[in-house]
Amino acid sequence: MRRAASGFTLIEVMGAFFVTIIVMILVIGTFSESNRQQDVAMEMMRVETTASAALDLLAQDLEGAVYLARPENRDARDHPWLFLGERGGELGARTLRFQTQNVARGNLGEHASTWVDVVYFLTEEDPDPNALDLASGPSLTLWRWRSLRPPTDAARRLPNDSDPRSARVAEGLADFGAVFTDADGNVLEDWDSSLVAGTAPLPVSAELRLSLYEKARHESDDGSGANLFPGRVRTRAVALPMNRPIDIAALLATANEDGENTCSTISDCADIEDGWFTELVDSGCDGDDDLCDLLNASTTTCWSEIIEGWASVASSAPAECEDLP
Repeated sequence: MRRAASGFTLIEVMGAFFVTIIVMILVIGTFSESNRQQDVAMEMMRVETTASAALDLLAQDLEGAVYLARPENRDARDHPWLFLGERGGELGARTLRFQTQNVARGNLGEHASTWVDVVYFLTEEDPDPNALDLASGPSLTLWRWRSLRPPTDAARRLPNDSDPRSARVAEGLADFGAVFTDADGNVLEDWDSSLVAGTAPLPVSAELRLSLYEKARHESDDGSGANLFPGRVRTRAVALPMNRPIDIAALLATANEDGENTCSTISDCADIEDGWFTELVDSGCDGDDDLCDLLNASTTTCWSEIIEGWASVASSAPAECEDLP
């Protein structure tokens, strides 16, 4: 009797084939979902990192905001020290200009000061051709401009993003704004220190608000998955501890009345050797009006101001000046 040939029947082969297909579908689906979850996590991290970095920088500048009191004989609109929050949007003031002392010395160039003028402003980006949904408004970029020295005039003109002192803070913003709280607890969307009483030119606190465009977490109807939409508004509360004006004239007058100097003056250094001092004054300070103003007030101006703001000038003075208290 002949024995039947061994092997798989057609039904068994077809069954194994379909089981293999089902397993492959499950595995591919698992990998696809894993990749999607990874993309979502990376997008969330990008948004959180961008928002936190922008809010941290602005908060640090605001916490160091300072204001020098305006002389009585000077018009408020001509006073170079100011705090402006203007061009309000839905989230508040979109442009900020103020003076701050929270600038690391290591980030400054020669002759730069740690008290500088900063401006935060927005520009519109070119539309993303892959973005299917930007109907809520244009995509914005937040910029930070910084001066090298304290202000000398009441500048209200916005800097340009092509200025080398302008740095991009964050891009892909849906909206940005700030609101301010005054000494009476009133919340304001605009602020102009030239219009505020002299005893309270700065707000006591501010709330920063920022929204970024985010990628859709689920694919759009056409399967492109390229939709961008405004994400949730992230906020940061900031206190301005030095919101009272600093009256330099009053401080100097008090020091003179007490017969005490609070610092070593330029005159103290010139008394050691005056060659460097007279040469600078005779040459008109090489056209540097700010330096001339300080040298002409040498009996009251601290020598430390020359060291911090004009390092090359300080280096031309006698070495003994470095030992002045």
